[in-house]
Amino acid sequence: MDDRWNTTSVAESHADAISVKCRILTIILVALIIGQVVFAAVIVFAMNGWNQAPKGVLLSAIAAGFAVQMIAMAIFVPGFVVKAGVKKANGDVDQLLGVFMAKTIVGGGFLEGGGLLNLVAFQLEHNKWSLIPVATGIFFILTLIPTPMRLTNWLDEVRRTPIE
Repeated sequence: MDDRWNTTSVAESHADAISVKCRILTIILVALIIGQVVFAAVIVFAMNGWNQAPKGVLLSAIAAGFAVQMIAMAIFVPGFVVKAGVKKANGDVDQLLGVFMAKTIVGGGFLEGGGLLNLVAFQLEHNKWSLIPVATGIFFILTLIPTPMRLTNWLDEVRRTPIE
């Protein structure tokens, strides 16, 4: 049933589902961050990577360029996921919650991939500036962590926007 024009707030009718999805996404996104932080800690402390002299810049430069691409992908690709998912969901809140989860996980995955490649570059070449894209990706992953209000506002907006 297409109830996009229903004036009842999604927050009132689906509060439990929204809360659960926010919790699940928070756990997933924090896990993406923790993986990078643990890998960085192993490189810096266990392998003494911080105190090693740089051994080149080629891989580090490629990894930094890759991180820029992954940030761009994390911005644009989730929009395609939303567009396809919203058409298929046809206003169903449960399906839209799945679309929100998918778009968020896809965006976080792109950001994690860019960070991990830069950590490998740091591990091999010891350029401290290779950690800047890692920190940038972690920051953007943190911005993806949803709150119930943000998810509710997204659902309300998507349900009231005409499907193209």
